[in-house]
Amino acid sequence: MSVRRILPFLALGLILILAACSGSSDKANPNSESYTVTMNVLPDPPVVGDVLLYFTVLDAQGVPISGATVEVGADHIDMTGMGMHGPATDQGKGIYAVTTNFSMSGNWKISVRLEDGAKTYSKEFQLIIQ
Repeated sequence: MSVRRILPFLALGLILILAACSGSSDKANPNSESYTVTMNVLPDPPVVGDVLLYFTVLDAQGVPISGATVEVGADHIDMTGMGMHGPATDQGKGIYAVTTNFSMSGNWKISVRLEDGAKTYSKEFQLIIQ
């Protein structure tokens, strides 16, 4: 067998080995495989003042989740005591939104907690306010 025919099998094997060995920060969350949560912001890039944070929530099959309870927290990483916490509103089609006023530039940690029936899911995002 030529090297050209073996190379694709070697590449596939390497990809499978790397996928099996890769770690995940969601291992502590037993329902982590149940959801995918992504965050977007308006304006982008975010600046001091009002910023719309909106999250897209999908189940394991990629179907949008509506009707869940989504709580959002924002904490300034470099300044303790600077933060907010509140619910995101269901916009339909798996989108949840909240507007917050970032009073200071810098690094912020955005925490999202989702409750969908008996299932819960948490995720954190880093956000730089300019």
